[in-house]
Amino acid sequence: MIARTLALAAALGVASLAWQPAQAQVHVVSTKTEKVGKGSANAYVTMTNKGVPIALGVSFNKGALDGLPTDMNPTNRCFNGKCLGDYDYDFALQGEAAKAVSPFAWIMLNWNPHGHGQPAPPPWAEPHFDIHFYIADRAAIRGLKTGTCGEMIDCEDFKRATKPVPGAYTHGDYISVDAAVPAMGNHLIDTKSPELQPGGPKFTATFIYGALDGHVAFYEPMITLAYLRSNPNKCETIKQPAAFEFAGHYPTKYCVRHTARTGKTTVSIEGFVKRTKG
Repeated sequence: MIARTLALAAALGVASLAWQPAQAQVHVVSTKTEKVGKGSANAYVTMTNKGVPIALGVSFNKGALDGLPTDMNPTNRCFNGKCLGDYDYDFALQGEAAKAVSPFAWIMLNWNPHGHGQPAPPPWAEPHFDIHFYIADRAAIRGLKTGTCGEMIDCEDFKRATKPVPGAYTHGDYISVDAAVPAMGNHLIDTKSPELQPGGPKFTATFIYGALDGHVAFYEPMITLAYLRSNPNKCETIKQPAAFEFAGHYPTKYCVRHTARTGKTTVSIEGFVKRTKG
């Protein structure tokens, strides 16, 4: 049984489980799939038999990174004839999976064929995926309307999205650049991210905190298509806040992995630590 579950976890590209006690069993709970590119994607939770989370991620099957739209989406996040142009997919977590990774409750996957324009930093104008792991309620996020402020967000919703998050709940390197987006939330960027430094490397992957109403709303790895297609196998540290507003399990790293045997590529948050409130 343990061998089979380890093999399943490996097929999904999650972290090595060699550190788990010999008696521990793990299993993977997957969501429904969504058509992406020439293939599909789904979200998953890998957890022990005692409900301890190991990984929360999105898995792209072999064809998902090919045949993606190259034109902006003419129907998504639009106002007065202009659109932000991304393609999005939602994955809900339920039952034991939702309980294991609480306070995270759902995932929004976004494909950006032309990357991000202003006010986003210029290096992020690369075709890429945003993987939003949400703490905030889905109805509250999806209720953020389009308008003339921020990145085409309603001005009252802009005020809500950009309300400052107490400093203890994010890392000090993260700042708001008023990149508030309808049906998504505000984005707090890492000022020390390598691609944002003078003469820095080309953008491949970075991590963003999201906000709404003065609360941390989501955790977001942002990964270029070129990097995903390079068959990576790498984890990066998530800079930790001093305190947590909600008790639960929080990740300490995000990982991007390709499994040659299955052709799957995963983006996941891992290294969960159980945190208390405050």
